[in-house]
Amino acid sequence: MTKELDIAVKAAIEAGKIQLDCVGTNLGIEKKCDLSPVTRADKMCEAKIREIILGAFPGDAFLGEETGESAAASSSNRRRWIVDPIDGTRPFIRGIPTHSVLIALEEDGVPVIGVIHLPAMGLTCRAYRGGGAFLNEVRIGVSQIGKLSDAMGSVLGITEYADDPLGWRLINLTRAWDYTYGFMDAYSYVLLACGKLDACVNLLDKPWDCAAAACIVTEAGGAFSDISGKKSVHNGSFVLTNGALHDEVLTFLADDVLTGIDTCTLSLM
Repeated sequence: MTKELDIAVKAAIEAGKIQLDCVGTNLGIEKKCDLSPVTRADKMCEAKIREIILGAFPGDAFLGEETGESAAASSSNRRRWIVDPIDGTRPFIRGIPTHSVLIALEEDGVPVIGVIHLPAMGLTCRAYRGGGAFLNEVRIGVSQIGKLSDAMGSVLGITEYADDPLGWRLINLTRAWDYTYGFMDAYSYVLLACGKLDACVNLLDKPWDCAAAACIVTEAGGAFSDISGKKSVHNGSFVLTNGALHDEVLTFLADDVLTGIDTCTLSLM
């Protein structure tokens, strides 16, 4: 997988250059059907990544956030590249440096290559199955925190699920660990792989948001799943932990867990 990883890193770096070149220019911001923003930089980055990836591996399938699936993805192809050309378009528009490029290779449904490139921060996190995880040139690993009450975590979806029991269970989880880190984007996943965060829960993720992180965190010694515990990046939710805390985090998100939150009080907030 070294060739595939080298090509993925090359594509991510080239897309990162586009991001930096577009800072301070007219971004041509539009709204997608889900009301999230998209810029001309998103489209340019995805076009560049697609050119590099499929130029090197023309028989592979390709799933991009902005252009969808290639025709090959509907066949029985075992390999599919999953790409988010700018993860964190809102931070990118605002000049917050946590925007990134995400590239993953999925083989038989399993992420086997992951690259997270944060061009404004000069960071490239990468991994391939069986090869360990690295931040720039330094090998990284997850934390050894074993008690949830000592853990530092990050979440996304509380606002969107504010009126849903799942959102209340997520709030309970944040009350159980020691501290909630405010940002929730691919930078959070890098922090987890480096042992600086211990858990991340995202109720809103699409495959292109989390496939790269799934490979990287696994190779760093951690664990990933959806909120039901299934090891998939295709079910709309994403849980990353250092491994030691994974089962306990999932317990908080289970359907049969009482929230302990007064729903009448919530309805008045």
